Amino acid sequence: MKIDRSDFLKLAAAVSLAPASVIADAVGRDRASVPPRNRRPYADIDWSRCQQIHTTTHGHCQSDERLKVYLERGFGFLTLSNYYPSTPYCPARSMRIGQFRVRQDHPIMVKGKRAEGPFDWNAILEGWKDKLPPETAKRLPFKIGGPMFPSFPEGMLEAPNAEHAGFTGEHTTGVHLCSPGSTFSSGMFDAHNVFQMATHGYCPRCGEPWNVAIDRMIAGLVYPDGGGVTINHPSWSKLDKGFLLQLLDHDPRVLGIETYNFSAGRKNPKRPWARSWSEEWWDHALSTGRQCFGFSVSDWGYTKGLNILLVPERTVHACLKAYRDGNFYGAVIGRGALTFKRIAFDGRQLLATTDKPARFEVISKQGVVGRGEGTSFAFDRPTGDHVYLRLKAYATDASEEILFSQPFMLDA
Repeated sequence: MKIDRSDFLKLAAAVSLAPASVIADAVGRDRASVPPRNRRPYADIDWSRCQQIHTTTHGHCQSDERLKVYLERGFGFLTLSNYYPSTPYCPARSMRIGQFRVRQDHPIMVKGKRAEGPFDWNAILEGWKDKLPPETAKRLPFKIGGPMFPSFPEGMLEAPNAEHAGFTGEHTTGVHLCSPGSTFSSGMFDAHNVFQMATHGYCPRCGEPWNVAIDRMIAGLVYPDGGGVTINHPSWSKLDKGFLLQLLDHDPRVLGIETYNFSAGRKNPKRPWARSWSEEWWDHALSTGRQCFGFSVSDWGYTKGLNILLVPERTVHACLKAYRDGNFYGAVIGRGALTFKRIAFDGRQLLATTDKPARFEVISKQGVVGRGEGTSFAFDRPTGDHVYLRLKAYATDASEEILFSQPFMLDA
């Protein structure tokens, strides 16, 4: 599918303008017919013919220089996930520098109520421009610049996505969600109240209950059977584990969590507890018998963390469907140092092959329950209360590559 900006805005408006009750009713009616998250990923993959496409569900990119990093890393599908405002930079070739500081079309929360766009920020700021610090006021009026991504390749696969935050409700502090494949937009540009927008009642973030926001994301999916919602950096967010289960139970199109987030692990004195890996949250959810896909992302890091999609054809729909079906695996480095050539589980035996020697680990509710080394690996399903099996592969060379599969749920 290929859409221009005007088509995109029409799709986004239908989701953003509808009352929350209307969205909830529509998504709720849909929910009963949506399959649960796939408990046996890779079952329909022809590994000898599928294409492996590098991408990520959570990667910020607000300049051509940043875009070039993704292109140099070999990304074949982009779902740029920017915020402030949280609106998809899609189609990327239509984006202009500074455009959201001049005008935005999607609605936002103003003084606690949803207000319809468009918003002409220069005109709105005239109302209190004289009260801004002189150095801040000098930055007005905002102007639209040239193309944001002049290097965006013709024919590059892309889909809408954004990172959303600032939900209302218990346990939502620090909760961020991405929605690859969704046109939903929220918030506005003045995240830190530099221009006193929040002072005058304009909410820079989502400002709606988390369940309403998720339903809007789902309603905005461009393909009913592709894409969904991801729960970002649980470690960084200090995500309440009970709330994680609530999020997963809300809708099967809430796909899972970021198991690896490169940026979350960088030193931050404000969040000394944060780590790149969030396997503790992943294993907690899986141990309850809930399928929960694991994502690998760069966030603001650009150098590590990506998902490798397994698709029968190079199309946007196929990529988003791979996310929905769990037909992808995570990579920490993602520069070709190690690749899965096969992952399979028939209910009795877990099999895997890699293109280069690797050290394998199988994890279940009981912890690490199997190990092996080489380019092929076989593991028989153990007896006992294991609930799930998931696989990690570590490169044995100097690359430090780590790959991880999606989980296999052990139905009785």
